[in-house]
Amino acid sequence: MEHITLFTDILPEEQERMRVCFKVREAVFQNGETIMEYSSSMKKIGLIQEGRAVLYCCDEDGNEYVIDELNKDSVFGEPFLLPSDSQHYYVCATTVTKVMFIDYEHVIKRCENACHHHSQMVSNLLQMTALRSRQQTDRIYMLSRSSTRKKLMAYLHSLAAEKNTGKFKLPMSYTALAQYLSVDRSAMMREIKNLSDEGVLKRDGRNVELLK
Repeated sequence: MEHITLFTDILPEEQERMRVCFKVREAVFQNGETIMEYSSSMKKIGLIQEGRAVLYCCDEDGNEYVIDELNKDSVFGEPFLLPSDSQHYYVCATTVTKVMFIDYEHVIKRCENACHHHSQMVSNLLQMTALRSRQQTDRIYMLSRSSTRKKLMAYLHSLAAEKNTGKFKLPMSYTALAQYLSVDRSAMMREIKNLSDEGVLKRDGRNVELLK
């Protein structure tokens, strides 16, 4: 699937009109600042314009988990992950992050003019939702692996396929990656060292190259 953003095939002048029609609001968040907390009502959609954020889940026992990483052009909000009563979801910036918020109600309700760009945005959202579903399926596959090593390799191969190269920079810290894969960080780092010693990969900080 080609790279789809919220404004794919929507002209710049149409985008400007949509900012008024959809009551667009932009905001900048600092590292560690909460961008959005999920609720049971679907009120808004967020779009990462610049920077990076992480979607967290906190269960009723206070345990926190990394659910997803959000980079430029990523969308988030209740329509993409319906919250349950026993879990708390929130998005947190991991660097200076610029976000565009759009009222969900204005997206699903057609305006009187039945504008082409409105239909195109809905189409883009559906395609982005399908892509997010595929990404979540890939993550379920990673988490289902029987060992830390297998989970790690599944993630690295997935990242290599996404980047279309065996040489890439990890998009998150090793601590966040351990959370993302639901593994112990120390055990994961030992596996990375073993993989390096075995000639499976090379590592320089967060820069990784798969050799086999």
